[in-house]
This record gives sequence, C-alpha cells and structure tokens, in this order.
Amino acid sequence: MIPFSILAVVAIAGALGVILGKQPVHSALFLVGNILALAVLYLLLSAEFLAVAQVIVYAGAIMVLFLFVVTLLTAGKEESEPPEDLSGQRWTAGILAIGVGGALAVLAAGHPGPKVAAGLPVNFGNLHGIGHLLWGSDFLYLMALAIMLLTAALGILVLNRPMRRTHVRHQRRKEA
Repeated sequence: MIPFSILAVVAIAGALGVILGKQPVHSALFLVGNILALAVLYLLLSAEFLAVAQVIVYAGAIMVLFLFVVTLLTAGKEESEPPEDLSGQRWTAGILAIGVGGALAVLAAGHPGPKVAAGLPVNFGNLHGIGHLLWGSDFLYLMALAIMLLTAALGILVLNRPMRRTHVRHQRRKEA
C-alpha cells in the first residue's frame, strides 16, 4: 500500500505540474513524470507489457512529438524577458531527485516481486494475457476489423488519385 501511495502522489503532482506549468516544455516534462509513475503502477499490478508499452509509446514517441511541436512553435519568437536565476532551484531539484530516487530504491528493494493483485486474472497485462486476448476467441472479429480498415484505406487511395487522362483530354481541347 505504501508504494501505491507514493506513486499516486507522484502521479498527481505530475498532473498538477502539467496544468500549472507556465512554460509548455515544463508541462511536457511533468507529463513524462506522470507517465512514468503510471508505468510503475502498472508494474505493481504485474502488468509488465502495459508498463513497457506506456514508456515506449507515450514517454518515448508521443512526448518527442510534443517537444518537437513546442520547439517549432517557439523557434521564431524573441525573448524579451531576462533569463531566470536558477541557482537555488538547481540545488533544490538535485536534492529532491536524490531523495525520490533513494525512496524508490528502498521501495524496490523491499518489494517481494510481482504478484497478482486481488480480483485480477492471472495473466492480466503481461504478454501472454494480451496475446490470448488478441489471438483467442475474438480473433475473427479482429481480422474482420483489420480487413475493413484496409479496404477503407485502399478505397480512399483509389478515390483520391489524380485523374491524369481526363486532365490531359481537357488540356488538348483547350489548346485546339
């Protein structure tokens, strides 16, 4: 219960940082902290695959996209404000980071290992459980949905292709 409480506080603090951040880059970094706290919560629930997917997809790919867009939007703006004095904040951030890292290390050392939470199936969130869901009894529906989406994508490509022959005929008629 104690690791869950600590991670809940970290996740809520990250969410508040996203909302209250004055700079878009700071908000994006708070969102990364929130995403990482959620990934560790998935690990506590023995959902290893979901935790890894959370970090790779959200903290990796989507946050890189967010930061890329933020830097593109602020690239041409001139800064009229003087740079902030960060001397006291750097020491505070360093001490806080060491403290949180130490607390997480103590919690990880005291954790007995993955166990199934009450009320969850045995293979909840791990690769075997997700594979069983995808390739189990609903496989036919999954493949039907995939074929339907592929057909829609091909239909869009066919309907939006340029009509070269019609365009060439109209050009020849205009020239004559």
